[in-house]
Amino acid sequence: MDFRVDLAVIEILPKGCRFGLTLHNLSDKSYAAWRLCFAFDRHIEPQSLSCGNLTQVGSFCTLSIDEAALYANNHVYVEFAISTSPFRLLSDGIKEAYLDTEQLTHLPVHVSPIVLKDIEDHPTPLPEVVSARHKLIPQPASMIFSHGIYELTRYSQISVEHTQNQPAANWLADEMQRLFDVEIKAIGQRDIHFKHSPILDPEEYKLSVSEDGVVIESTSQSGFIYGAATLIQLMDHDADRQTLYVPYVRIHDKPRFGYRGVMLDSARSFQSLDEIKRLINLFAHYKINTFHWHLTDDEGWRVEIKKLPELTDIGAWRGPEEVLEPQFHHISQRYGGYYRQEEIREVIQFAAARGIQVIPEIDIPGHCRAAIKSLPELLSDPEDHSKYRSVQHYNDNTLSPGLDGTYQFLDIVLEEVAELFPAPFIHIGADEVPVGVWQKSARCIALMEKHGYGSAKELQGHLLRYAEDKLKSLGKRMLGWEEAHFGHKVSKDTVIYSWLSEEAAINCAKLGYDVVLQPGQTTYLDMAQDHCAAEPGVDWANVITLEQAYQYEPLSELSADDPIKKRILGMQAALWTEIVSHPERIDYMIFPRLLALAETAWSEPNRKDYRAFLARLKTHRSLLDRQGIQYRNPWCRTREQQ
Repeated sequence: MDFRVDLAVIEILPKGCRFGLTLHNLSDKSYAAWRLCFAFDRHIEPQSLSCGNLTQVGSFCTLSIDEAALYANNHVYVEFAISTSPFRLLSDGIKEAYLDTEQLTHLPVHVSPIVLKDIEDHPTPLPEVVSARHKLIPQPASMIFSHGIYELTRYSQISVEHTQNQPAANWLADEMQRLFDVEIKAIGQRDIHFKHSPILDPEEYKLSVSEDGVVIESTSQSGFIYGAATLIQLMDHDADRQTLYVPYVRIHDKPRFGYRGVMLDSARSFQSLDEIKRLINLFAHYKINTFHWHLTDDEGWRVEIKKLPELTDIGAWRGPEEVLEPQFHHISQRYGGYYRQEEIREVIQFAAARGIQVIPEIDIPGHCRAAIKSLPELLSDPEDHSKYRSVQHYNDNTLSPGLDGTYQFLDIVLEEVAELFPAPFIHIGADEVPVGVWQKSARCIALMEKHGYGSAKELQGHLLRYAEDKLKSLGKRMLGWEEAHFGHKVSKDTVIYSWLSEEAAINCAKLGYDVVLQPGQTTYLDMAQDHCAAEPGVDWANVITLEQAYQYEPLSELSADDPIKKRILGMQAALWTEIVSHPERIDYMIFPRLLALAETAWSEPNRKDYRAFLARLKTHRSLLDRQGIQYRNPWCRTREQQ
């Protein structure tokens, strides 16, 4: 490559740090005019540049130095600073870069690994454990093994007592063939029987394996799915004989929390339909019952809205020549995508067959840059001169409560989304509205005066109350991040998802809101997994080791009989994808930490034990390996050993 960019931390400041950036021209040609474009996901303080000019939109930065030619076999050097926490990870820094010159554009630039000031390398030790007899995750409520093994072969048969049990039976048969290449025929002996048991709770199940075969009892499809998932984990495989062995066991199991979810961000990085379905299928193995699908954000609009095709024609794509500037990883090419409504219905049906409901998230009023850029005639207010910068470094990403177009937009989007998703819930985001919005908007000021509002939070609440009323009229219950209650305008029917801290969750519950726990310090799967600079991820909330993920105990500060606990619907893990852009990295960030969190969501606290979990995980790795999951192996010292 003819060009290379180096970045080094040269000084740790009381708040933030200072960098030195070196752009090398390794070719025999000089360039009088040039500009370096690169992805850098911290805000660079413009006044900190030692020379030149820099513009930044989100993570997309453009650097030029008019007085410095880029001579052949030479370099230019510039320093700049950030005011946020210093970098500690090698995955920080510049993600990708290209060079524009007076003659050529998008010339590839090699990005060297960042040079950190202080290298952190303190891997968390794992206790020594012996592989467990079984690999069941999550840990069942009651389990009794006995001597004996039952054999399942290609001549075995699955039978059901009611046709409503058939989807779970079909899933079990599909998974047995996918995982072990053992195809259950429609003939032969009744080895696995799905038995309806009306005395059990909806998500409760019983599983018994004896010399008479396998019996799964439940009263719902979800319960049968959970019993089937447990059965799959009990299986050992003899490939030569095409036989599966299941130990004799009696299991009686039910969940701790009614809500057990995973949130996936498809806005920052787009995942294919096949990848979405692959992940949902994996979630079913760990008794997850909710897929929270983050479909819109500043960087991308991923759901087709028939009446507003511009949202996906424009808002689903990023690139140097696109309306939305490139962000985070790929910056020199057009990239993106969206899900057609028929594809979303396919995902919903696929998930439902696995006992998983799909909840969409349409993020408002912040995180709306993709929508605003797609529909400027509807959502932009040229007379709004407010100055703000969002956490992700945008100054044009917030819907205006003072525009009629905002409400037209919400009506159309919420109506189509409500019709598309059968779940009784729609998540509307409501997080991270920047300080300074609407302060110099004549329309917003007039709206505040009309209703006697005294702050932007009340104005935000005004817009969210409109969304809540609209959703109620469509038969849906509104969900939102904890900022949704700012301004005290939405009703207590809104469910709050707490991400800032567990303390914030408790405070919302005390106000009378139902709450789903998703504290970033323990459930964010985009966080680095150990105290090592080579670990991929981010660390603004925490470094979350496998042990920290497992040891998270919801509401541990409250007494067992505290009535606030009745307000907690459950918990979920979250994967934000600003720097998680391909399936291998998704697997690495999710597994095995999701297994640890899934056990907390399902198993009662007295059934949890970290050493016992590790022993089961050692055995469980064979199931992950069989599926080609690129998980982080906690028993390997470095990523290179994975």
